[in-house]
Amino acid sequence: MFVESSIWALFLCLIGGVGRTLAEPLAMRQAQLQRIWTEYLLTGDSSGKQEMPADIAYERWGFQQRRSISTPYWFDQVIDHFGSNQTAFKQRVFINDDEYVPGGPVYLFNSGETPASPAYLSGGEPYTLAKATGGMLIIMEHRYYGKSYPVSDMSGPNMKYLTIDNALEDIAYFIRNAASFVKDSIGVDISPASKWVATGGSYSATLAVWARKRYPDLIHAAYASSAPVLVEPDFYQYDQVVARALPCASDIASAISVLDNILDSKNRTLIDKWKKAFALQDLKDDADFAGALTDQMSSTVQYYMPPSKGSDAPDSIDQLCGWFKNTRNIPLQNMADMTAAHVRNNRIDPVSAYSSDSGATNYALYQDGRAWFYQTCTQFGFWQSAPRPPLRRLRSKYVTSEWQSKPCQAFFGKDVSGIPDTRYLNDKFGGLTPDVSRVVFVNGLHDPWSELSVAVNSIARKLPDSTRNVMVTMPLASHVVDFYAANSRTDFGVDIARKNILEAINLFLAQN
Repeated sequence: MFVESSIWALFLCLIGGVGRTLAEPLAMRQAQLQRIWTEYLLTGDSSGKQEMPADIAYERWGFQQRRSISTPYWFDQVIDHFGSNQTAFKQRVFINDDEYVPGGPVYLFNSGETPASPAYLSGGEPYTLAKATGGMLIIMEHRYYGKSYPVSDMSGPNMKYLTIDNALEDIAYFIRNAASFVKDSIGVDISPASKWVATGGSYSATLAVWARKRYPDLIHAAYASSAPVLVEPDFYQYDQVVARALPCASDIASAISVLDNILDSKNRTLIDKWKKAFALQDLKDDADFAGALTDQMSSTVQYYMPPSKGSDAPDSIDQLCGWFKNTRNIPLQNMADMTAAHVRNNRIDPVSAYSSDSGATNYALYQDGRAWFYQTCTQFGFWQSAPRPPLRRLRSKYVTSEWQSKPCQAFFGKDVSGIPDTRYLNDKFGGLTPDVSRVVFVNGLHDPWSELSVAVNSIARKLPDSTRNVMVTMPLASHVVDFYAANSRTDFGVDIARKNILEAINLFLAQN
């Protein structure tokens, strides 16, 4: 069954040792956290090692199963739409037509930086929309993720087909060939009258927005949950949202300020003493040590949902800030105690978890974090860096965009500098003012990524066609909550958000 989000604190304990056989730069670790947390909400499995069992989802939602929704279908996708390699690779696709009424919409969910999961065929907001509107739901896996690989390994030269242009054209090429593919796969005809709605959460929501802009003849509307449409290489704004969400932000900022003074001193005895206090003494690089301290705070805020009403589960933000209530210690000691407990309780190997370039030469397939890191190195950035003074900092000044991009060459070769061409994407798609229509943008104000999205407070940016788009904001929610939170959650504004989403989609579907 769906798991109540209020046990996020328990989840933080469960994920501590997951997937740490390969060291991960921060971007890779973030992609892993998002995938495992989403799986946990949908299934209760936090192992991160198995794909989500989807057949039980039919029982959960109470309708009869005509065939296994876990069955994958394999679409012949073009390796390089814009280059010389026009051969095909197998792209994984899942389909649920149980609610489909001829002429009803087709919801297409490109799974973005996570493996495609059939669990979304019977749970989550895209399924809810399909059920409410007589729609078909199709999930297609993003190239280089899950099991959809156009190459034999993930060495630097083989990553060249992983571009936004190819990813978007994958969507268009699939839609153009969907009628025959779906017919051959499940024996169902897609009506020519059916309108396509692109959906997604986080990066996949950005794809939905950009696909709607690039292919308005193919995609009638889009639902974008927490879509970072502004590509920002130096994403210092992330910390500003985290600070607003944490009542202990001033204590954390004080601790970080003292820590930076210690690192500035170059006093090895003093620095090593504090590394040991944090249980991070095995990290030789001081910047890796400083960067390791961001994981708990960022994850707690980015994936926050308040406990269910009547639940005795702790609030994850209150739990984190509880460490700073010990007035006998200076804030830095409280932060050290918190981090050391996290490391010990979860049996974390700091070197494999937080060293920035370990595992760079592991070129094996099935590393979703490696694929995402390549995208950040080459096109996105999204480096979550320390804000400059006078802005308040919750992470060390040593956590810079330059430090985070430094491993790019070690992972992918000298031609990948880690300085992404973000201007190309922002100019092409409009950044915070995308020239689109019939898109419902949804954001939670606790979500740090909302700073890069089209939220209510961005109407002043004069979004083109703003009267033909819908913007929905949840004040107490965070990243992609509307997309995957249990339908039983009717508090903290998620029920109102979902009502507004459905109303917007129905409005868009009624338009020609």
